Amino acid sequence: ETCVPAHLIGHEGHHHAHRMTCPLTATLCSVHMSVKSHNIRANLRLRVIDSDFFASKKSVGVERPRNTPGARLPGVSSQIRRVAYTQSYFTRKFRSTESLRPCAIRTTEACSVPAQYMTPEEKYIFDLNGYIIVKGVLSPDEVALCNQALDVRAGQFQERKGELRLSGSTALGGDGSTGRADLGGMLEWDAPDREPFRSILCHPRLIPYYNELVGKGYRMDHLPLTITQQAGSEGFMFHGGATDSSGEWSQDLAYTFRNGKMYNALLAASLVLSASAEGDGGFAIIPGSHKSNFPCPKGIKAYETHKEFVVNPALEPGDVLLFTEAATHGTIPWKAKHQRRVVIYRFCPHNMSYGRSYFPSWPPKMLEGASEAQLAVLEHPYHIRLDRPVPKQHASFSEESGNSSHVEVEIPQRRADFKIDHDEKVFGTKYF
Repeated sequence: ETCVPAHLIGHEGHHHAHRMTCPLTATLCSVHMSVKSHNIRANLRLRVIDSDFFASKKSVGVERPRNTPGARLPGVSSQIRRVAYTQSYFTRKFRSTESLRPCAIRTTEACSVPAQYMTPEEKYIFDLNGYIIVKGVLSPDEVALCNQALDVRAGQFQERKGELRLSGSTALGGDGSTGRADLGGMLEWDAPDREPFRSILCHPRLIPYYNELVGKGYRMDHLPLTITQQAGSEGFMFHGGATDSSGEWSQDLAYTFRNGKMYNALLAASLVLSASAEGDGGFAIIPGSHKSNFPCPKGIKAYETHKEFVVNPALEPGDVLLFTEAATHGTIPWKAKHQRRVVIYRFCPHNMSYGRSYFPSWPPKMLEGASEAQLAVLEHPYHIRLDRPVPKQHASFSEESGNSSHVEVEIPQRRADFKIDHDEKVFGTKYF
């Protein structure tokens, strides 16, 4: 087994990987890739040996196969000689050290280069369970900025009391008095406080997941919501599901699979801002429930029976948890001493809507200073074939942009001018 620095796996013309990745967190896992140089091909199995990744402020290098057609590769490492250099966009985010430690990591781990698609493993995991965790989407500095912005507005959180309580059962009631606290408006704040929150709309790490799970032209549906739980805070009765309480199919939340592709009518993205260990409480889900043909029994919804089927995943600050609203999910009372903090976003296909906060317009301050890609995600619901702008899946990085990336916009399906002219004559508008 040979370890190669992963930040240049997928380097154009030299390495080809299932996905370009670069780790910042430790994970004991392996990645398959093939290394090609002219007619040399070697299959490597890379194993994580260290996660203390470093990218130099100058140039960093990766060894790659010597350009020697037909060379034998008994151990691969004997053929890895020539060094290529590249700049790393995230040198501003991480401290410099004197060493570059080799490591490799699966696609859901923190990385410097945005993935171009979900891997077969990730697709399988999401289809199987109804959720997936994308590790380290935001850097520690960005997480700190989010938390600082929330700390300043701590007095604006609204605690759920009385009729607003969400537990609905003794098992989810916590200490019986402390409620969940909610805060909105993050996208409307002045810069720089708003920037890391806005980045989730079209973050280069997340665009491939949004496109795969919701579809190109995905749009933000609900206004984002920050949720906090103190020790003893109540949970939230399990809800969602492929089938509603009457046994009818939940079309407005539906997860479907057709012709090799997943379709989610409503996808939730939960930005994690404080650590959550398994058993601490917080988000919980019944894996596979997005495919259930029967309504969830009351005892399970109330977290009173069959708790063994509920998963309370461990999450780290900067992670983004993606789950389909078709999966039965809820919140377990918070047990940890520190405060739980997450920000919930929801996305739906280009021509669909669940919420109505976009009508007749999003809050004006939410649009001020937004990038073209962010504005594209905030478009009202209409079909992609009607000149809908969408964030490009291939993102380029920029030092000047607020979240270290600049995402371009494209219009994948343009409506013919003669059709627009005709509609304008018939309807008085450019689009029917």
